[in-house]
Amino acid sequence: MSMKKIVIVDDENNFLLSLKDGLSEFSDTFSILSANNGQEALDLLAGEEVHLVITDIKMPVMDGFELLAQMSTDYSDIPVIVMTAFGSSEMEDRLDSMGAFQYIEKPIDFDVLIDKVNE
Repeated sequence: MSMKKIVIVDDENNFLLSLKDGLSEFSDTFSILSANNGQEALDLLAGEEVHLVITDIKMPVMDGFELLAQMSTDYSDIPVIVMTAFGSSEMEDRLDSMGAFQYIEKPIDFDVLIDKVNE
C-alpha cells in the first residue's frame, strides 16, 4: 500500500507542530506536509499527489474559504477536513453550500481528528 499524503494548512506554526506530533504515531500510514496559508497549500497540491487536506479557515494571504473554492474546482476528488475555532451555524451553512466537508472545532480533539482522517 502506498503512503498517503496529508496536507495540513494553518498559519500558526506551533499548532502545526503539535498536530504533526499528534499524528506522528501514524507515520507508517501517512506522511504530513504543511502549509501556512491557502496559496502554499495549492502550490503543494500542484506538485504532489495528496490524499487529504486539513485546513484552518482564518489565515493570511489566502484563507480557508478561498482554498476550498479553488479545490472544489481543481481538486474536487481530494477530501477536506476544516478546522476552526470560530464554529458558527453561519460558518457551517457556508461550508455545507460549498460541498460536504468534514468539520472539526479547535481546540482539536485528536481522537476525533484521527477518526476523521482514517475515514
